Amino acid sequence: MKKIFILIIVWIFTGKLFSQKNLNIPAQFPTEYGTFTFPLGSKIMLELKENGNIYEYRVLSMEQYKEYYPLSKEKNIFSKVVKENTIEIFFTGAYYNEGKEDEDWKSVLLLKSNVKSPLLYKADIKYYFKDGFENTSISDLYPNVKTSEIWAHKIDFITLYDFEKIKK
Repeated sequence: MKKIFILIIVWIFTGKLFSQKNLNIPAQFPTEYGTFTFPLGSKIMLELKENGNIYEYRVLSMEQYKEYYPLSKEKNIFSKVVKENTIEIFFTGAYYNEGKEDEDWKSVLLLKSNVKSPLLYKADIKYYFKDGFENTSISDLYPNVKTSEIWAHKIDFITLYDFEKIKK
């Protein structure tokens, strides 16, 4: 009986180990339409394609973004040239008060939508101190408006999905 119990425990943990969420981090651009995961320290350009009230997206570009964003001072990091039906994203580390204290450091998601309609979307994040992803609350996106999401802890990855028009 003891051997069966140990086998069951090993089987459960092995299954859990191999069932970790597969990260769909884009490597070649543009990608096909789908859902993607982005690592912290990324500058991303998404292109959205309308399909009724929902939008599919593909990644036009993603590059490493090594700078930390100063939350105490407004810094315009978005492109001056706007490409229609795109969302420009910076997912990076950020700081308050010149980053002198540990609690001054945050994770930030900065977005600027170049889509004509206001949008809802969903996001899952993976904190550096946790194994799995969890859903997080986020703000709606509005045309030509810069939006920011700030988390108090370091986030390793973010997955964006379910873009849709806000129903009027």
